[in-house]
Amino acid sequence: MNESTEKRQGTPLGLIVALGAAGLLLVLLFFRSSPTNDVPLEQSTMAAALVNTMMTNGVLVNYDCSQGKAWVNRAVWDKYNNEQKRNMTIGLATVCNSQHAGYRISVIDYDARREIANFDGKNLALQN
Repeated sequence: MNESTEKRQGTPLGLIVALGAAGLLLVLLFFRSSPTNDVPLEQSTMAAALVNTMMTNGVLVNYDCSQGKAWVNRAVWDKYNNEQKRNMTIGLATVCNSQHAGYRISVIDYDARREIANFDGKNLALQN
């Protein structure tokens, strides 16, 4: 028989291995490209707007994401219900996360200098 007319015989093992390696590479790239601690752009924008509103309304005195602390006016803070306090605390943590300072915040009474709320990325604690 002529070499050019003979069909190549064998198992498609090479093709299976190549497809498996490509699939594994795609899975690894998928997980690597979507870390769990990145905040979506729309959330960080909304959180920044919330923090600006808190400053305007007199609730938030100042915040420092590098320290993970925010100082609030307790008299104004106490006018809000627990759901609003929760949202403000998580909003502050989201702003700090968007600044790559970590998804955590400690809310401190500006006058008394003691913690009244905190969020560590998973657990929220509000003091009444």
